[in-house]
Amino acid sequence: MKLNWFSPLPPAATDIGHFSKRLLPALVTRADVTVWTDQTKLDSALERHAEVRCYNLRGMPWADLNRGDLCIYNIGNNPLFHASIWEVARQHPGVVILHDTRLHHFFDGIYRVQRRDLSGYLAMMEFYYGAAALPEARECFMSEGRTIDVMAEKYPLTKLATENALGVVVHTRPGFATLKGSAPLTCLPLPFAALPRAAGRSDQSKRAGHQHFSLILFGYIGRNRRLNAVLDALATFPEREKFHVDIYGTILDDEKKIRTQIRALGLKGLVALHGFATEPELDAALSRADLAINLRYPTMGEASGSQLRIWAHALPSLVTQVGWYSDLPDDVVAHVRPGENEIADIQSHLRDFLGDPDRFRRMGERGWEILRQQHAPESYADQLIEFVKTVSHSTARNATFSLAETAGRLTAELFGTLPESMLKSVAAEIAALSEKSE
Repeated sequence: MKLNWFSPLPPAATDIGHFSKRLLPALVTRADVTVWTDQTKLDSALERHAEVRCYNLRGMPWADLNRGDLCIYNIGNNPLFHASIWEVARQHPGVVILHDTRLHHFFDGIYRVQRRDLSGYLAMMEFYYGAAALPEARECFMSEGRTIDVMAEKYPLTKLATENALGVVVHTRPGFATLKGSAPLTCLPLPFAALPRAAGRSDQSKRAGHQHFSLILFGYIGRNRRLNAVLDALATFPEREKFHVDIYGTILDDEKKIRTQIRALGLKGLVALHGFATEPELDAALSRADLAINLRYPTMGEASGSQLRIWAHALPSLVTQVGWYSDLPDDVVAHVRPGENEIADIQSHLRDFLGDPDRFRRMGERGWEILRQQHAPESYADQLIEFVKTVSHSTARNATFSLAETAGRLTAELFGTLPESMLKSVAAEIAALSEKSE
């Protein structure tokens, strides 16, 4: 098959770009793939796997897209990386891969932040949720998104991202349950290749207190990553001196404010902000770490590429007990309840870790096994291609039925009742056209 793949790409500050980079080597062995991007900066290594073409919404090469069998659109919650992909998908239907299933932040970014289009936002909200949703929508818009987290939970706007989709791919069971019945739908485990099994981390010198245990938090760190709660939990933890926290990645909120908080809580010697790290640098840091912190609240319905990277290093982790993360077994991750229990749960797990670090090490090893067994990029590529073939054949059949219906209606209007032999001839021509399209 010839596929057009729309996605942000490295070095864009989104894990969806890394998702594409991880998957493409397997995907291009199963299909002829052209990668499309509107970025000006690209990781040139991608061109070793597939042709990479740039596009602009003002001059889309629609004819080139039509020469392919199907377009695949990766949609996430950041309009900086996905707004143009969504615009193309609306005009040229294909398969949509939903990396988030609560997309109100995405459309708020488009309608309020980028366009300042209140009437368009209200019309969209009324179409999907009725007039009763308009007062809350207007309040969210006029307050510059003050209530956006509540709106995302109550009005996810997911169907606006899939309104013309020929098929939809999700990565979580809750997402599948939410969208079931709307369009051809499949749920595939997010891909990430397992690394060689890591050696044990909890050595005797750390148990004896001669070294810090290393905690790591990484990625694109917005308020939903709960960094403030982690710092507050550590600040009031009696044995905090036994830990050192390394934070890798971009602070999406006010980094200066975070640094001020670290100093005010007396954590300057225990917490280090390293900023953006390349993948090799991040992998090296993960290989040295003892425990990862991967909290997400509120969740946007996503599966976590960060969690898969943690498991690739057989590293134990703390995760928030919501969405995809809540389905992870208790012997694989340590769950943290959101809300008023959050700080107490973080401290409880840190205390448990100090008491029995080997139990946490075994959690990481079980995570590594799950990654190896369920998240191989080759398996994802196989399942995606099978789904695309099903969608493509279904689309061809639907087009055939539509053509037959139109032909029948026009024939009746022009000629009235026709002999059976002539009707069979028309049907045979339509069937031949259908076979050619497949």
